[in-house]
Amino acid sequence: MLNYLNKINKNFKIISKPRLFRAKAINSGLLEWSNEDNQFYKIKNKNENSSNSLLFLDGKKKTLVNNTIQFLNGKPANSVLLWGARGTGKSSLVLSIYDLLIKKFSFSMIEIKFFQIECIPKILRLIDRDRKKIIIFCDDFSFECNDDKFILFKNTLEGSLRSNTNIIYYVTSNYRHLVRNNFHDNLNDTHNKDTNENLISLSDRFGIWLGFHSFSQEEYIKIVLFYAKQLKLKLKTEIIKKKAVEWSVLRGSYSGREALNFVKFLLLNE
Repeated sequence: MLNYLNKINKNFKIISKPRLFRAKAINSGLLEWSNEDNQFYKIKNKNENSSNSLLFLDGKKKTLVNNTIQFLNGKPANSVLLWGARGTGKSSLVLSIYDLLIKKFSFSMIEIKFFQIECIPKILRLIDRDRKKIIIFCDDFSFECNDDKFILFKNTLEGSLRSNTNIIYYVTSNYRHLVRNNFHDNLNDTHNKDTNENLISLSDRFGIWLGFHSFSQEEYIKIVLFYAKQLKLKLKTEIIKKKAVEWSVLRGSYSGREALNFVKFLLLNE
């Protein structure tokens, strides 16, 4: 009887053990990781903006396109940190570059959310032997300075970039160094200086920093009018401008995201 129970217990452990999916090759395209069954799933890019519809980002767009092409052609390239104000096009730019280049190159972009950060080492083990070019897209990441996840991500990033030239990271954050306002102004204090250097050490892993700043009211209005034309809004231009300013005051932002939200709102009430 005891042997029988031990056999059942052994079989139960085998069945209940999470399955680690190891494909012979990771599929090309935009992928997301499932924590539940340890697999990659191909997803549709739901980004509403093409690279041509992201206004006032031409320099950043050119840098990111050129870096990505260099990487996909097997030449040395940098991981990129896109940081700055919310709604200014960081994630949209990364996804628009994917749309632009997936038709010309075979590569994968794996999108990882912040809550999945502890899965990154497992994901790296799965893709370690894959020869395909892979961009790991970490969207909206930020840390506290003494967060265990900060240390995990820093060490994982450094180790994987050193050992695998087929991987680069594109990371977006609302914070310049990915850390939430924990910097000290008094750099004469040795402890504060060491703390600041430790915080900056994560962003130093990225060869390219792209800063995204809030748009001016004039730029915001131009973005609104661009979307209004694109979505065939029938209101007169002066009315759109007046209402757009009112919307920006209500929402507290001149961002491209709010410009698009505003035009969609007007479409509902035409």
